[in-house]
Amino acid sequence: MFRGYHCMEYILENFILFLSCLTVFINCMLPVPLRINSFHVPTPAVTGDSILLRCAYELGNETLYAVKWYKNAGEFFRYVPASDPPLKMFPQNGIDVDMSKSDQNNIYLRNLSLESHGNYTCQVSTDRPFFRCVQTTRQLEVVVPPSDGPVLMEEKSYYEVGDNVSILCNSGKSKPAPELKWYINDQLAQSDLYDKETVVYPDQLESSSLALRFRLKPDVLHNGRVILKCVATLKHIHAVTIKEIRAAASKDASPFTLSLFLIAATFLMRRLTRD
Repeated sequence: MFRGYHCMEYILENFILFLSCLTVFINCMLPVPLRINSFHVPTPAVTGDSILLRCAYELGNETLYAVKWYKNAGEFFRYVPASDPPLKMFPQNGIDVDMSKSDQNNIYLRNLSLESHGNYTCQVSTDRPFFRCVQTTRQLEVVVPPSDGPVLMEEKSYYEVGDNVSILCNSGKSKPAPELKWYINDQLAQSDLYDKETVVYPDQLESSSLALRFRLKPDVLHNGRVILKCVATLKHIHAVTIKEIRAAASKDASPFTLSLFLIAATFLMRRLTRD
């Protein structure tokens, strides 16, 4: 009786062990999905800056063969663990890799230029027996910040109520051209109040101009003045220039004001004569 019980226990233990080994064997034989978990490209970036590109991937039960990096269609960096040395760089315009800060997951790019702009691809491939490959692509945008803030050009600095105000806002050279907006007393000016233009220079840089034109009415005056603001925006870069203009009473109101003064003076003279 006891001998039979021990036999059954022995068979059950070995059967459980067999199932465990079979599970391990199946897991080893069936490929776990090869995938790229995340691909980080810090964009937009500014010319002259350095950035870190990061490609995080999961091999599952496969063996890494190579990690290759491309800008547009050209390979510029490769990591092959079986090679000596495992890291290799290929020259390409706009690409300056700091090899001491780069590895199988990270690429450290220095001294960005306009030529650094493009589509960057991280490609991960595995060795035998599966020889599979996955890749993902992100765009890196590189901008040139404006050389200076917006410059305002006006026809005159003093106005009267009823005058037509005309002021031009010119941005500094950049790439791409900044977006310009006008504000009147901190209120965004209506689009029908201004004209805009973009200029492209031989060095590929651009500038914007935005002319603000409106009739100076009493309802825009606060204590005889109007605050005008031109805002230049390029991605995450903002520059602001503020102009204050002052205004006197309208010329058209002068005769009326003079008539009131004469009536008041005549009335006062009559009272004095009677007294």
